[in-house]
Amino acid sequence: MSEEGRVRKFGNLPGARSFGRLWVPILVFLAFLTALLSREELVERFMSNASLVARNGFFYGVQIGMWLSAAFLVQRMISVFLWDGLIAGISGRPVPRLPKDVTAILIFFFATVGVLASVFDQSVTGIWATSGIVSVIIGFALRNVILDVFIGLAMHVERSFQIGDWVMLHQNRLETHIIGQIIEINWRTTRLRTTSNNMVVIPNSRLGETILTNYMQPKPHFRIDLDFVIDYSIPPNRAIRLLEAGVKSLVDGERILDNPEPEIRLEEATLNGQRYEVRYFILPVNVSPNESKHIVNKSIVEHLSRAGITLSAAQREVFVAQGNERLRLNLDDKEDLRRILAGSELLQDLPEEQRDELVGAMRPRELMSGEVLYRQGAAGDSMYLLAEGLLTSFVNLASFEGEAKVEQIESGRHFGEDSILTGKNRSSTMTAATDCVVFEIPREVVLDLARKRGDFLAMLNRNVALSAERIHRSKMAASKKKAVAPSQKKKRTSGVTKAIQTFFTDLFPNNEAETQTD
Repeated sequence: MSEEGRVRKFGNLPGARSFGRLWVPILVFLAFLTALLSREELVERFMSNASLVARNGFFYGVQIGMWLSAAFLVQRMISVFLWDGLIAGISGRPVPRLPKDVTAILIFFFATVGVLASVFDQSVTGIWATSGIVSVIIGFALRNVILDVFIGLAMHVERSFQIGDWVMLHQNRLETHIIGQIIEINWRTTRLRTTSNNMVVIPNSRLGETILTNYMQPKPHFRIDLDFVIDYSIPPNRAIRLLEAGVKSLVDGERILDNPEPEIRLEEATLNGQRYEVRYFILPVNVSPNESKHIVNKSIVEHLSRAGITLSAAQREVFVAQGNERLRLNLDDKEDLRRILAGSELLQDLPEEQRDELVGAMRPRELMSGEVLYRQGAAGDSMYLLAEGLLTSFVNLASFEGEAKVEQIESGRHFGEDSILTGKNRSSTMTAATDCVVFEIPREVVLDLARKRGDFLAMLNRNVALSAERIHRSKMAASKKKAVAPSQKKKRTSGVTKAIQTFFTDLFPNNEAETQTD
């Protein structure tokens, strides 16, 4: 059974279940206790004809067994009731192996001293003197092991990292490093699981000499930086808009976090182009670093591709092919507008003649991040097509103050057709999550296309129905949150209990070794 399972099973001390781990040491102790109290009778009845050596062996064995079984029982009781019971229950997390192993060593050491003093009539002073000499010899032979143990204890006291943290170990001056998650800290070694799902075992003495970067302290999120090198022909504001849209389209508060917010920075000019740094944050318990890099790289590459920028390679450093004729977005260029229409699911199948009509009717509009395109309840006389950037749709809830997020609009998507078809006001508020380029299509043009093409009208009706369903789900989800919130009562914790909980939470790190992997 895992440590976490033990905490779930025994952390609250549910009576008989806690004794499931105690019945073996109890039976062993009772057996030796019975043998010790009845040793004279047992010898007289069963060993009357045995040799003196056998009798002495029986007497000594019973006494030694009594001491060791008592130590075994005490150790197990401390483990069940103290470590896995009281302390784990207060801290809310399982206790690691190190304090349990140290406790067991001390208990059996004193049991051994008791055997030598009471069974073999050895002087305690002599035992301590002899043990001192032996300790020096053993200490010299096992100096590395002892160093690992003491550094392990020091790491528990310093609390520079804990089980579940993602860390980077700097190996040498060449900046080679290992990135992994701490999955176990025992009395001699620390185990890491790398982003490639391999296990790395590091002696504590070696770890104590290594420069360590903890990605999850002081806050429990993991920062990831990705570099994208983009051709000089791409204006910085457009490059930042596309990169920002690619990463923010994945923000869900669970995998890619919205707090801290993703950042895009122009770092430096290189021989291949301008290097941009995409910085975002994740919760490793929900998504692994490798998986997050995959989905962020994929999303950014897709946004760049839809913008007409051809990539030569999709990797950690992404190089944009030079000599591309479509590196700049010209809002007055009909070829650029045709390319944007070709990327729309709704408009890509239109005949060339009708595309030309749309190109002539579309009105471009540039939005800054945070700018509102239209508000809920406003009159709607046009449909929109998002060329570049990211938009977020919100719906205001009349039942309580606030708003609920409906969906995110990515480049190539159309929206706003519901007001044209139904004649109703805007059903949601559309806000720019990043800098955006939007094209407005007038009502007359949309209705004319709907009269001419039945498939176009069918897709519009389907999208209107989907939009209404998304708004309905958002309202229902917000209502459920509102209903649940008042019913959640905070647990009252006394000052003493809170202090104990804080102390042991800091002393014994989280032992949740099993987290989501790649």
